Amino acid sequence: MSARFREEIPPSIIIGFGNVGRELALIDEIWSLTNVIGILTSKGGIKVDGEDTIFHIRNTAKSSKRLDELPGFIEGLSIEDFLDQLLGKGVAFITLPPSYSTGEPNISIYLKLLRRGISIITADKTALALSYTEIVETMKKFGSFLGFRATVAAGTPFVDLARGLRGRDLKKVKAVLNATTNFIISNIEEGMSWNGALDLARTEKLLEPDPSIDIEGFDAAAKLTIISNILGKRLRMNEVMRIPLSKLNENEIKGALKSGKRYKYIAELDFESGKATVSPQLLSLENPLSNIRGNYNGILIELEEKEKIYLEGPAGPAWRTARVMLTDLYEYLHFFIP
Repeated sequence: MSARFREEIPPSIIIGFGNVGRELALIDEIWSLTNVIGILTSKGGIKVDGEDTIFHIRNTAKSSKRLDELPGFIEGLSIEDFLDQLLGKGVAFITLPPSYSTGEPNISIYLKLLRRGISIITADKTALALSYTEIVETMKKFGSFLGFRATVAAGTPFVDLARGLRGRDLKKVKAVLNATTNFIISNIEEGMSWNGALDLARTEKLLEPDPSIDIEGFDAAAKLTIISNILGKRLRMNEVMRIPLSKLNENEIKGALKSGKRYKYIAELDFESGKATVSPQLLSLENPLSNIRGNYNGILIELEEKEKIYLEGPAGPAWRTARVMLTDLYEYLHFFIP
């Protein structure tokens, strides 16, 4: 752990100490590859000033204790208290909860950091879903790095796939982007009630604290928006038509199987019509998306000459999301740090 005090490695802060922030703090490389100088929550934060502080932070991350229960927690500590140390070469790990109604404080935090040349590695979808173009253009203008692999299907490289298809003649994207609703559907198919499946998703820490983010399609719409923008089609989250999964009842979900079909909560982008939707769709069992089970995601992309590309893999939970943020850190270090 003493490597964190070497001068040549970049300073960093962790913004947010929920499930993902805690898992991030447990990854050794976050401490050895960057100088973590602070951790922030909505109430304040902690300045990291030695191995004892690191020890207490990591123990707290393993427990149910809050960061503000630690000795040394400073009420009102904020990003401003670290800007001078981060200026030009630092990186901020952002693990804030989503804020889709206003976008704040998330969007303002991104812009404040990027405008000072501070790079960002994020698991938060809010800013990119609501202000993708502004965020990316600001990043380019000030020469920062923006890593956001963890925002979409964290355990599977959907972002990398989308980047690799820029310039192709795209026709349609259909995807299972919200693994929580897929988990719920799978358990209902196996005999659970709607409420039972919802409770299990909550127990497994798959469900957002505000269930409507998953059930009403906000999460899937945010991810679809990010994918669309990567592929070159500008889209804002409020342009995605959402139909809640709760429009289906458990009998409809179970009954579909008897007719040789299966319901999935599908995010769809049609490049020819320009429409973007998130809705329950009845799929034939021949469709590869219909066979995605549990806490998994899948994406089916139709291109020129009726070609198709399909990718499937695990989504969260929090520990996997944190590991994908580490992937972005390796890219940042490779391209930005000599």
